Amino acid sequence: MGELLNKLEGGQIIGLVAVIGGLLTFMVCAIAIQWRRVRVAEIDGALKQQMLDKGMSAAEIEMVMRASQEAPSSGSATSTGNESLDKAALAQRMVDNGYEGEDIERVLKAYQQSPQSPEVKAVTNAM
Repeated sequence: MGELLNKLEGGQIIGLVAVIGGLLTFMVCAIAIQWRRVRVAEIDGALKQQMLDKGMSAAEIEMVMRASQEAPSSGSATSTGNESLDKAALAQRMVDNGYEGEDIERVLKAYQQSPQSPEVKAVTNAM
């Protein structure tokens, strides 16, 4: 190996290091992506098992899994600081997700009473 490096010029060594570095970077990225996929599958499996242990039906499990995989639309999960805009966004999101009017009214009343309470945060984050 030392003889090979002695025969190479500076530019060739830089090229060799760049090629090897690029291949190593690609391999590390590929391994990291696959590792993440495995971990997500393990977590999903554990969540499903916990839901089954709690006696949830298949439809309920499917609904939870679908909701957890949906990407939140931009700005809908964060507070803007403007209470009326936040309430409107919350109501719109509930309508989009098929909530009944009574449920929407109940959540908005709870939001109006205490927008910083843990219960309201849990309800709004669950959507």
